[in-house]
Amino acid sequence: MMVRILTRLGQVREAEERYKRELVDFRMGEVYGNLRAIIADEDVEVRAGEAKPVKIKEISIPANHIVFMCAYATNPLGHPIAAGEETPLPISMDRKADHATFVAAVDGKISRNDLLGVLIILPVELTH
Repeated sequence: MMVRILTRLGQVREAEERYKRELVDFRMGEVYGNLRAIIADEDVEVRAGEAKPVKIKEISIPANHIVFMCAYATNPLGHPIAAGEETPLPISMDRKADHATFVAAVDGKISRNDLLGVLIILPVELTH
């Protein structure tokens, strides 16, 4: 007598993947990712045309994810053009952003907890 063991392993894996994808903030077809607010963690005076570092509330960036700045303006004083940490790490490691470079369009003051911009975090599969 032969016993056949049936498993739902494939279905379980598919359900797990679907669950992971649903934990993201957005999907565009098969591309999915997260949006993270870039929030000032200090008060900073800025002048029009000036690029200035601003301490921000920490944003976690998982290993094998890339980041983009959302181009839609969210701060009336200017735009963040970069976000990162003091020591850059390879994409294959978990990283964080704890400061941003902010370019002011007008004179003003960034206050702690101001929204500076939005970071878009996307998963990537490294091929080399």
